[in-house]
Amino acid sequence: MNSKKYNPETYWDEVAKHISERKDIKLIAGDDEPFYRYKRNKFLTLLDEMDIKDKSVLEIGSGPGGNLKYLLNKKPSKISGTDISEKMIQLSKELLSSPIVELKKTNGTSLPFNSDSYDIVFTATVLQHNVDEENLKKLILEICRISKSDIYIYERIEKTITGHDSNLGRPIEYYAALFSENGFRLKQTTFLNIDVSYLVCGAIRKVLNNNNRKEGEPLTKVSILIENILLPFTSMLDKLVSRKRDLAMLHFIKQSFSNA
Repeated sequence: MNSKKYNPETYWDEVAKHISERKDIKLIAGDDEPFYRYKRNKFLTLLDEMDIKDKSVLEIGSGPGGNLKYLLNKKPSKISGTDISEKMIQLSKELLSSPIVELKKTNGTSLPFNSDSYDIVFTATVLQHNVDEENLKKLILEICRISKSDIYIYERIEKTITGHDSNLGRPIEYYAALFSENGFRLKQTTFLNIDVSYLVCGAIRKVLNNNNRKEGEPLTKVSILIENILLPFTSMLDKLVSRKRDLAMLHFIKQSFSNA
């Protein structure tokens, strides 16, 4: 994997710029199209798996702040977000004004928090964008250091490591081994199951948009129209087709809590 072309901070600063130019929704940290809005709504059902009431919560790679805003309604005692992009942090500050929210910029491998300082730490499609294995190991070490008890990762899962310069799907066993090395046991795995919509809308996006379009830039009106027409049908097929790939929730629990 040659990841020299991919500089995470520069890449996500540019995506944040495109997000800031949107006229309406600014919650999705990437492409804003019918498929990703559908995916986000489905994803929120997995995010609901976290019991955060009266707990301290930290999101690694919080992007424009959409997840933090959603979770605020669940009454955490404290909620924080970190991001490698200063422009993403600024978008979050525009969206969030609660006194229990804290936002910090990070370098992508070290986290400016004390050990065991959060009850729950989670990532949402962040580790998959860390294509440098050594940096990924450093970040997971930090995530485990900071969490008192629970870690949730919502990431792209594949049978083998596969992807491109800025996005890698990895096996469940790969993540389970890394977290186990740092004292956390895999407790639960749940897949989102949107494979039909993913494949159909992905084909539409590829065929009907310029190959040079960058992540976060608008899609053509034709591709958006066709996605809107087809999604009611593909979403029904998603319920019938179950494949253990793409977005999944992996819940890890600290070894000292393994019998809880």
